[in-house]
Amino acid sequence: MNDQQLINMAKQHDWILHDIQENIGLISFVKIIDNDQARINVYITKMTVGSCINHPSKGKTQLFRKNVDQKLMNKIFKNPRIHTCKGYHTK
Repeated sequence: MNDQQLINMAKQHDWILHDIQENIGLISFVKIIDNDQARINVYITKMTVGSCINHPSKGKTQLFRKNVDQKLMNKIFKNPRIHTCKGYHTK
């Protein structure tokens, strides 16, 4: 998936382009979810995706997934809290 395909997919799910850092291959998107700003960071070279969200009971957390394909990326844009068995989380 190239940068423009990713940006178009994000727009389809109402995510707003927040930042592009070409030097580290990062594209970042933001969206308001449950009255709080959520962020999705995509490291495009390895397709590692980090979702920064406010978890209902754990507070602000990050959920990372590695080797994300286009189908899974679409699911993450639909629901950044989705568990995929491909990643890990941090608080």
